[in-house]
Amino acid sequence: MADNDFSTLFDLLPIGAYRSSPDGRQLRANPALVRLDGYDSEAEMLAATQDLAREWYVDPNRRAQFKALLAEHGLVRDFVSEVYRHKTREKIWVRVHAHVVRDASGAVSYYEGTVEDITQQRRAQLETEANERRFRALTERAPVLTVICGEHGELSYVSSASISMLGVPGDTMIGRSLFEWVHADDLAQARAEHERVLAFDRGPVESIHRYAHADGSWRYLAAVASNGLADDAVGGVVMHFRDVTQEHVAKQELIASEARFRRLTELSSDWYWEVDSQFRIVRMETGNRSFNSVLTSSPIGKTRQEVAGVPADDPVWAAHQAVLESHQPFHDFETQRVAPDGSVYWHTVSGTPMFDGQGNFLGYCGVGRDVTDRMRAQEAIRQLAFHDVLTGLPNRRLLMDRIQQALVASTRSQQTGALLFLDLDNFKTLNDAFGHDVGDALLQQVAGRLAVCVRASDTVARLGGDEFVVLLQNEGDSAQAATAQAGRIALKILQSLREPYDIGPCRHQCSISIGAVVLDDPSRSPHDYLRMADLAMYQAKASGRNTLCFYAQD
Repeated sequence: MADNDFSTLFDLLPIGAYRSSPDGRQLRANPALVRLDGYDSEAEMLAATQDLAREWYVDPNRRAQFKALLAEHGLVRDFVSEVYRHKTREKIWVRVHAHVVRDASGAVSYYEGTVEDITQQRRAQLETEANERRFRALTERAPVLTVICGEHGELSYVSSASISMLGVPGDTMIGRSLFEWVHADDLAQARAEHERVLAFDRGPVESIHRYAHADGSWRYLAAVASNGLADDAVGGVVMHFRDVTQEHVAKQELIASEARFRRLTELSSDWYWEVDSQFRIVRMETGNRSFNSVLTSSPIGKTRQEVAGVPADDPVWAAHQAVLESHQPFHDFETQRVAPDGSVYWHTVSGTPMFDGQGNFLGYCGVGRDVTDRMRAQEAIRQLAFHDVLTGLPNRRLLMDRIQQALVASTRSQQTGALLFLDLDNFKTLNDAFGHDVGDALLQQVAGRLAVCVRASDTVARLGGDEFVVLLQNEGDSAQAATAQAGRIALKILQSLREPYDIGPCRHQCSISIGAVVLDDPSRSPHDYLRMADLAMYQAKASGRNTLCFYAQD
């Protein structure tokens, strides 16, 4: 390769590239490395760099380790270190690849390689590792027994508290069913509650059952179970147990004279309330808790529905009112309230009926809990799990779910949908020439244009890279009608995405290749249809790009 060709490649690399001498002097630095180290020019950077071991590495010994690897192997791959951004002294993480360049006599002339800023990835990795250590510390040292079990109760994780709580080492419980330890009289209810956890993932399910101890006794364990099957990092139902045997026995002994105390200790929350037989609030103890922020006047004399500002015909409250009318206990009834400043708060309310000595209904007492932080956290987690971070569009997981829903719905409605698989033509060329920031900006603009081209009932998703998928629903009552309608929408997309893009100082024009398939067979899986649309897209590319091809059966 000619020197001028090398210099051009060296300067255009989107990641840092360098040459350095064995004694630690910087000999060359491309523009990307100059920027990474906080300088404005290569000349400024070279003039300021004297000894890479002392000036660049947070741990100076890393330079010696780096040189030792080069001396032994002639090259280094994936050499990860914490370094200083040379000019500003900000600490960052980098990944280095390098090799030795020798002269005609075999002596080392210099080291040559690349430098990639991996600070975000490294910090995410360190945070994940820290979270894992915190999880282990919490679960292994806490007096709470934590387990993770599958759909049928099979245990995949048991914390060390199993020894103190059940007298059994946790590793001997792995692979066995949690229900083996449940009392026979509690087993049916325990299984029913487990099914409830599997069916709903909106909040934890609480329970108290008897569990067998190795010494032959039965322990009352209170559990809080949450469905984490959809979370790849969990992959099961998470249950936290605490031993409430002593409390349970004490309750049984005091049940006659401490009825109100029992009702209060059965529920744990942030405020206490009572209503009369007409469901009007007669007592509300909120202190300085967050519930006060949504109250515009005293709640006394009003129903909980009136305090929440819910219309009388609301179906959810109608069902809840039916529970109240039947004088049944209820747990974790969720309500949403809007504060005077417009902030939205979520609360859960639990209650139990009160009766006099003759069995006459007196009203309800109960507790409420502010779960706003939990609801916001769940929404944030859901957003991360099901949406693409760059564009905000649904990701592959959510797309596959919606395709499955569309196939089920098409059977009922007799309406046929279609799938469009889109790939930007020559996207890598733009990325290589102008960098990932420009490429990311283009992908965001493409996402915006696609959303305008389809209906609100359709789905635009990003699979990754420059690949997008559009799910079109209810396109016609036959495959022929759906094909025609999908073709019209695809043409609209082709025309829209051909228009120039203004990306900062860059004006770019590109085209796309579209593969389409009609969802005319509900027995096929979403993966089958995505594969067929992908094949059709490659047919479009083979046909000269900037065009549409429908999948054709062999």
